[in-house]
Amino acid sequence: MTDTKCILSLRIARALLNRGCQLIDVDTSSKRAGNIVFIFKRDEQFDRKLAELSSKGR
Repeated sequence: MTDTKCILSLRIARALLNRGCQLIDVDTSSKRAGNIVFIFKRDEQFDRKLAELSSKGR
């Protein structure tokens, strides 16, 4: 498992921050010009919180 995860969505990034996930950095996207990438520390808590957010969107 990698120890970081990039999130493109500001809405998802804010929700992860509100749920206690650790933001490591903010950078420009190398794949999508003009977009910002939010880089989070990936651990079990992060994976669980992201899965919760994903299931709410269905």
